[in-house]
Amino acid sequence: MRHQRITVRDERVRRLRAQLPEAAFPATVRTLPALLLVLFLALAAATAVLLDDREGQAVPGAFLESQRELAASVARSVGATANQSLSDLRAASAGAAPEAVDPMLDALVRSRKWRGAAVFAGSSRTLVATRGEPVPAQAIPASVNGAAVTSMSAANGELVLITTTELPGGRLLAATTAVRLPEAEADELLRQSFVLTTLSGKVVGATASPAQDRDTRIAALVADAGRAAGGGTPGVRLGPAEDRTQPTLAYARVTPSSTPDGLDLAVVAVADGPLSGSDAEGSGLVPAAILAALAVVGFVLVKRVVTRPVLAARADLLGVAAGNLDTEIRSSSTGEVARIVAAARMCRDRLVGDDDHDDDRDDTAPQRRRVITARVTSGVVALAVFGWSAGMLVAFRTTEVEIHPAVVASVRTQTGKATDALRRSMNDGLADLAAVAGTTGNDAALRTALEGLLADQTRYRSLYLVDRSGTAGEPVGRPPLRRTEAPAATAGFRQHNQVGRVPVILAEVPVPGRGTTLVGEFDLDHIRVLLDQVPGHARVVDGDFRTINATDGFVAFEEVTAAGLRDSAARAKLGGAVGEIRQGSDGPAIVASAAVLGGEVERLGWTVVTELPGGELALPVNQTRRHAQLVALIGALVALFGYGWLLFTVLGPLRRVARAADLLVAGDLRSVIYPQRHDEIGTIASCLEICRQAVVQGPDRLGEVRRPRGAATDPTLLMKPVERPAPTTRSPRRRAPERPRPKVGRGSA
Repeated sequence: MRHQRITVRDERVRRLRAQLPEAAFPATVRTLPALLLVLFLALAAATAVLLDDREGQAVPGAFLESQRELAASVARSVGATANQSLSDLRAASAGAAPEAVDPMLDALVRSRKWRGAAVFAGSSRTLVATRGEPVPAQAIPASVNGAAVTSMSAANGELVLITTTELPGGRLLAATTAVRLPEAEADELLRQSFVLTTLSGKVVGATASPAQDRDTRIAALVADAGRAAGGGTPGVRLGPAEDRTQPTLAYARVTPSSTPDGLDLAVVAVADGPLSGSDAEGSGLVPAAILAALAVVGFVLVKRVVTRPVLAARADLLGVAAGNLDTEIRSSSTGEVARIVAAARMCRDRLVGDDDHDDDRDDTAPQRRRVITARVTSGVVALAVFGWSAGMLVAFRTTEVEIHPAVVASVRTQTGKATDALRRSMNDGLADLAAVAGTTGNDAALRTALEGLLADQTRYRSLYLVDRSGTAGEPVGRPPLRRTEAPAATAGFRQHNQVGRVPVILAEVPVPGRGTTLVGEFDLDHIRVLLDQVPGHARVVDGDFRTINATDGFVAFEEVTAAGLRDSAARAKLGGAVGEIRQGSDGPAIVASAAVLGGEVERLGWTVVTELPGGELALPVNQTRRHAQLVALIGALVALFGYGWLLFTVLGPLRRVARAADLLVAGDLRSVIYPQRHDEIGTIASCLEICRQAVVQGPDRLGEVRRPRGAATDPTLLMKPVERPAPTTRSPRRRAPERPRPKVGRGSA
């Protein structure tokens, strides 16, 4: 009999649950804490892996990155030589008459740059005229398409570039020039050298190296690096480690902008990389264990304070709402759930006719003063995770970074090579203007040559002629920034202004026999692109330490006041690149400088100064710090969004149901209790509303969901059933009672 009664009771609960749309949303009370536990345990495992460096002795990433950028810079230098050769050849042939090839060839070979020059028939490649060393016809590509640059090894094994351009009448002008690698810095610690190879791995050129025995042993690695450069992406190869050093071979392909696929060349930068270890082994186990402990303890607390009380109250309320009035409603130590339990007990006592429900209310009144609430418990768990994240940031902050001297030497070499590229670009720009001014005849031909020069070279922003009074003619390019003033009497560079928003850098070349001067304004964006090859935060300063350009945002002519930067720039003007470690407010930093010396650009008195903070270097300690910051951020975000989602889906609706339960206990039987989500909390609200309806309208309301219509703020007309009217004397019908007046309340029945 008891088993049959339990079966009937369970059937009522199942029928009621089928009417509640709880399956529309996931069971957040049960799944969300478990999901957060899994996420935090996964983050703890990631913390143990990321902060535990077990690689042992290895070359620092900062050194590898510097060597890779150095190889790319040298490759760009060789490519710039090819571009400049093509530009010079075009300028030399621009003003020549189609038939007068001999004067043009004579002018070319008089320049020390060209080793030989020749004119060929376009289709048959028949030699028309030649000067200097022979130009091999087989080295000229089958299709020139205006211009082309190729490379080949001369009879003496030296690498030469063959530059070819089209002449009027279908003929071709070709000239050869030698390819020279920049000199390697004589540093016994770095032992830097540069090797020029073909994309098949054949060595075609190299600088003098202080360690010829090392180069012999890594010849196979050099060939492998040259072949790897054919992919187009710079990279690094490592040799066998010995005596706390490991040879590093950084490679980059030579890709001139004029003919990106025309040169079968690659640059390999060889240096001795320092081997250094990390003391971070096992450093990730402690924070990982702390996070795992917090995750487990937090899960247990949320389970005991939130999940279990909510599920227990839901099960008990389902029984009462299904009509099982003998259901035992369990007490709870959680404040919000205890208030709901008090309301459920009051409704059950009203339904069973127990007038002593006031005593139950008195018994449950102390529960309303409980300090253990679901929101406080969840907030404490979230704050614990936030504290762990803050502790990670503090524990792994980097105050002292040990920078190996080889890294400083590599950054110094990289700064020097980038400064050399800036010097060469500026001097080549002046040489282009001189070539155009000296070989071009009338104004129309000069303008055509300037338009071609501006199209080929990105270093200019504007090209124009000025007369002796300084009045500028129609510019080629953008409007001039130069003010009207008399031009210089000789060719050279000039910094036009000392104040203003934009520095104006001019190259001036007098045009022979015309009384005018050709002026070229250099583009600051082109100079900034060259500065991008310099590591760190680089800037160009003049002789008074005023900023001319920088890789970051800068104010024109802003004076550099840092004593370390000024001292480094002053020592660089004495010759050669300098580099050292300076202590700053944010820790140690590499400060390197190189003066722009050589050629006409030296008159500007420029110096390239760069500062590379130790915290930005790719060192093991910095990598560990970044990983610590990453896991701390992820932990804080998971705690924030996890607690926010729990507050939105569980804690907030639970508190609202608890407030409605307080009103119900206080005697407000008219306010409708609305479920806000179709989950466990929504089921509790629906069951409490069924109990409220049963108290008002009778026990027949139990076991049935009566969903209110309208909004929660709409007034409710509480109607009683209408009875039949009383029977008259002619009819034996019953007399209906007087119809009560409708009562207005809150909510909607």
